[in-house]
Amino acid sequence: MASDFATNPTTTTTYDDVSYSAILTDEVKDALMAVVVTPALLDFYDLSGEASKAVKIPKADKFTAAAVAEGTELANTPLTSTSVTLTTSEIGIMATVTDVLEVSDIPAAHSARLKQLGRSLGDKLDIDISALFSGFSTAVGATTVNIALTDILDAIYNLEVNDAAGLGSIVGVLHPRQTADFRTEFEADTASIYTGEGTGKIGKAMAGYFGSWFGVDIFQTTNVPTANAAADRAGAFFIRDYALGLAQKWSAKVEVMRWPPIRGFVIVATAMYGVGEIEDSAGVAATTDA
Repeated sequence: MASDFATNPTTTTTYDDVSYSAILTDEVKDALMAVVVTPALLDFYDLSGEASKAVKIPKADKFTAAAVAEGTELANTPLTSTSVTLTTSEIGIMATVTDVLEVSDIPAAHSARLKQLGRSLGDKLDIDISALFSGFSTAVGATTVNIALTDILDAIYNLEVNDAAGLGSIVGVLHPRQTADFRTEFEADTASIYTGEGTGKIGKAMAGYFGSWFGVDIFQTTNVPTANAAADRAGAFFIRDYALGLAQKWSAKVEVMRWPPIRGFVIVATAMYGVGEIEDSAGVAATTDA
């Protein structure tokens, strides 16, 4: 005679009121977000405490001296200048958390909510800066064509021929699709020029930094925008601390306010900044296949 032990057993389904459906950990994992790399590469202007929300950046125009005959009086040359103005404006995000949630969730969720909002501001700044790359008049690469090492060389040449390379170090900011194309090219080519420490080097797989070639440090972020109806990605090579500017009234801040009518807390995260191109000749767009 067969055992009846397995008939109508008592399980977590039948006795479902005495156990949790799942145990919560005491941590909250971060959302997957782009690495913020661009702010540190810009010419920075701190407007906190200043009686203005904009900064005017003067630029001296270029002049060339000429030969003069002996004993001939020189004529005056009126010196001129141009300028670029960066105007700051507010950005922000708000969330309302009820008292019921605040006293019912795990403690880790409290700080996670603040971090979520704060990280969104940094991401927005990186997006705004990356959107400037396609504005450079000079460009390397071609639409729907993979980026190549020669594009770095062309970018360096364009910055050198425009007398911009002597103004500071050249950096690149590219989309991971573009840096992946670089890896494919390097893997397929065994020439020593790609492996020499002084010429080119792929960095460790670390957030935001890709590697260095010919003295150009290259960073990567998924915030590099698309171009040409999403057929391409629009990265750039430019002079660090010179080509692009960032003016800031205040950096990202998160504030919490108690609001009794809704029995909860209002969490507000804001920043006030402005970004823009300072010198067009100090940057080169890199628009290549997405």
